[in-house]
This record gives sequence, structure tokens and C-alpha cells, in this order.
Amino acid sequence: MISFLGKRKPRDMPRKPVRALILGGGGARGAYEAGVVAALTEHETFDIVCGTSIGAINGMFVAQDMPDRLSEVWRSISTRGITQLKPELAALLLLWQAAHGLLQSPLPRKAAHAMSVLRALPNLSIVAGVPQLLGIFENGSVRSIVQDLANLDAVRRTFIVGATNLSNAKAEPFAYFPPGHEAAQRAFFAAEGAEPIHAGNYVAAICASAALPPVYEPVAITCADGVTRAYADGGFTNNAPIQQAIDAGATEVTAIFVAPSAPCGDERPVGSMVDIFSTMLDANTERMLELDLKLASRINDAVLAGTAPGKRFVNIRVIGPKVPLHLSTLGFDDQEEVDRLFDQGYADGRAVRAA
Repeated sequence: MISFLGKRKPRDMPRKPVRALILGGGGARGAYEAGVVAALTEHETFDIVCGTSIGAINGMFVAQDMPDRLSEVWRSISTRGITQLKPELAALLLLWQAAHGLLQSPLPRKAAHAMSVLRALPNLSIVAGVPQLLGIFENGSVRSIVQDLANLDAVRRTFIVGATNLSNAKAEPFAYFPPGHEAAQRAFFAAEGAEPIHAGNYVAAICASAALPPVYEPVAITCADGVTRAYADGGFTNNAPIQQAIDAGATEVTAIFVAPSAPCGDERPVGSMVDIFSTMLDANTERMLELDLKLASRINDAVLAGTAPGKRFVNIRVIGPKVPLHLSTLGFDDQEEVDRLFDQGYADGRAVRAA
């Protein structure tokens, strides 16, 4: 699915367009997004990269001029322990399985299950920490992926990472502007109230953007004012940071999302908490995208009508799947489906180039 919000005539275009790439969230379905990026970047370049949630991780590859590494990472994602339970929850699960086996097993097998319960009892001290947990899965696996590849010295374009500041419950991006973009940087920080990206917080900012609560615990980051604050997934407050790209100076925007931009009537299962969580997250994401696109369209109309002083016309291209991607937000262990989505995204990206 490809859509455009108004394309200006060539005579109206600036001499040197500033192209931005918007990458939204979607968990494991970010494989589709990565596939589109891999195809587009074979022939297109972007001056600004805005990434939120899994889009922040995918965006890192573009910002550092290494989109060719996306396939390598995504095609081995099931081996990276993205959904490894916290030790406290793993111990609780083990204890529950042992107790359940004891209660449900026939009498001749109860002795064996009783031994399993006894072996699990030492884990009770670990289980006691469950009420204090801030996340279900270990953050270390995601951090290791980012940390192994992150290199701020390799970033040659503006990179904006969306996050949610839990201290004030607001969207608060982290941003890096390369040398020579000081004017754009000042304008952006004035408009967005962003935190600067530097070597000390580069990895943490990307990890915070992808710290989906309650799946992953928030990430503590020391801000420019010296105060350490907790940050979580940016997808809850600004999954479609089109305005951020415009505030950074973009005149052309390409936005990639993993959900269709219009309802398609597809029935969703509601058989577990994961189903409910995934559906609610998708609904919130699609609503934010819809509102952002409507706002951008209205501003473009006002610019053309001469009633929006200080604003500029921005060409917006939206790329996404035609139908819902049938992979759960946390489906990182389903390597076969992840590979299929990457290939689907790559094919859609190539189709965009041919359009």
C-alpha cells in the first residue's frame, strides 16, 4: 500500500529537498518495516531519520549507513533471546508447573511430581521479587543488539529517537544533528523540547524507545539538566512522528508503518491477554497515524491557499501492508514468519521504487 498526501509541481519544489524517513513501532512486525527500508535504501537516501520503538532500532541502521545489516539481524532474531523471561518469573513458572503437575497427575505419578516441587522450592526466594518487577522480559537481549552495532561516530544524518518520558507522561524525543545543521537543531529543540543524543546516552535512548511496558522495564537516562528520568516506548505517545520530521526541516517525508492506514474489516482473535494488548496497541498506533496524516494534509491545503504563514508544503509518502500482518507484537521467536514479513516488506519496497 502506497499513498501520497499531495505532490507539488516541480516548479514549487525547493532546490534541494530535505528527505525524512519515518519508522514506527510494531514489535516483531518491524521485520516488514526493515524489509521496506532495505529495498528503499538501495536507491534512495534520507537526510533525516525518525524512529520510534522497533523503528528506532531499524532507524539506527539507516542513520549509520548500514541498512544492508538489517537482513542479517532480522533473519537471526529468534536466536537472540528477545523474549527471555526475567529470572523471577521463570522461577515462578517452574514452581507453578511443578505444583500443577502434582495436583493433576494420577496417584502413581504423584511421587515424581512431588520431587519436582521439592526441587523448585529453593526458587521461592527468587519468586519473592516478582511484585517489584517493572518488566516481564530481560532488557539485556535488546540492549546487546543495539550496543553491538551502535556507533554515534558513524551517524552522518539527523537522527531522532522517539521516547516517552514517564516523569511527565509526555512524548520526549532524543535527537542528534550532524555538524553543519546547527540552525535546524536550534529550531527543532525549541519546538520539541528534545534531549540531545551524545555518546553517553545513544544506546540508552534507542533501548528506551523500544522499552514497551510492561514487557520491558523503563530505561533510566540522565538528562541535560542532570536529573535521571525513566523513559519507555515512544509508540504510546508519538508512533507517527511526522511533525518531528517537519520541525527538523523535512520537505519530503516517507513514512513506513506495519499496520494498514485504513480499516480492512479483518477479525482479530481475543483469546489471551497478549491478543488484547496487541489489538489495543495497534488501535492506538493507527489512530495516531490517522490524526497526523489529517493534520499534515490540512497544513498542506492551507499552505497552498496562502493561509498558513510560516508553514511549508511537505510531500508525504506512506508505505505499509495492504492487509494486517499476522504476527504478534512479541512474535520474535517465529523465525519463519519474521523472514516472510521481511521478504514481503522488501517486495513492497521494490514496488515503491518502480511506481
